[in-house]
Amino acid sequence: MTRRTILCMAASGLLLSGCGTRQSLYRTPQAEIPSAPSQRILYPETNNRSAGEIVREEMPAPPAEPVRLPLKPDRPRITFTGVESAHVRVPGVNPLPASGLLTVPLGELREEFCYPYKGRVISPYGPRGRSMHTGVDIKAVPGDTVRAALPGVVRMSKYYSGYGNIVVIRHYEGFETVYAHNVKNLVEVNDVVEAGRPIALAGRTGRATTEHVHFELRAAGEPLDPMKLIDGEAMDLRSDTLYICNRAGRIFAYNSAAEGRRLGVPAAPATDERSESEGGGLTEEPTEVRKPEAPAVQPAAKLTPAKPAAAAPVYYKVRPGDTLTQIARRNGTTVAALCKLNKIDKDAVIRIGQRLRIK
Repeated sequence: MTRRTILCMAASGLLLSGCGTRQSLYRTPQAEIPSAPSQRILYPETNNRSAGEIVREEMPAPPAEPVRLPLKPDRPRITFTGVESAHVRVPGVNPLPASGLLTVPLGELREEFCYPYKGRVISPYGPRGRSMHTGVDIKAVPGDTVRAALPGVVRMSKYYSGYGNIVVIRHYEGFETVYAHNVKNLVEVNDVVEAGRPIALAGRTGRATTEHVHFELRAAGEPLDPMKLIDGEAMDLRSDTLYICNRAGRIFAYNSAAEGRRLGVPAAPATDERSESEGGGLTEEPTEVRKPEAPAVQPAAKLTPAKPAAAAPVYYKVRPGDTLTQIARRNGTTVAALCKLNKIDKDAVIRIGQRLRIK
């Protein structure tokens, strides 16, 4: 083999090796498969991008479920006039039902309740010396927030005598709550408030010796023990039933049948707000009504007149100085009749204490 032949063969091999190298530089690389489902690979045969380019496109997120808040029950529209907003006690206003007995299952109001002020009770409801303390006093920090206990409508918001700045809220159940001695009121008359809404700032306005919240429970204008509604130790709503009864103009509040019996008032409500005379009252399951069987026909009996009942005998006790004539005159009879009834003679001697039949 000549030297020229060898050089030609070497050159051919180098050329083949160079072609192979050039071909490997333009080989389409294997694209990395994305792990996230929101990535998509676009290859050259389907678009105009360069080979193997990974295009990241954010897929639209599924629409979120709308937050559905619990619907509040339909509440009556309540508005108050200037006369109704002038005083704590409004004469002639009685929000109790016609039956006179209002029943409030407090357990059903727990989700809507807010304790008016988180503090300890420093003065209870009841007699205080010669006067009556018509609510409970809750110790407070000056300027702290006082909140509405339950949903309702503001009936009164003003400065009022010994109460100082006072807020009265009429609740949809029929009773009212009172918040007094505030340094400032934050609501106005006819404001609709929900439980927990700030209504005042605690203070000591009016007749007060320390900063506190004076809290009352009222119905038909009469003050009731707030502890029938709230639990002062647990600072929460009571879990039993609140009964408010109007008995001959007097208003009572209690939480159990036994307590109602001690007060002499009914312990259970009617099933609706109408009195029994109006078709309300307790309802029972209908029972099968059976017609009475017709009595067997009996032959007519011969009627005989009944003898009049004999009159009961009447006696007289002889007193000093009595005679048969005096006794006969005094009792509308005669001496002969007395002698016949008592089987004695008209000249017979009668004794003191002797019983004589006169009829």
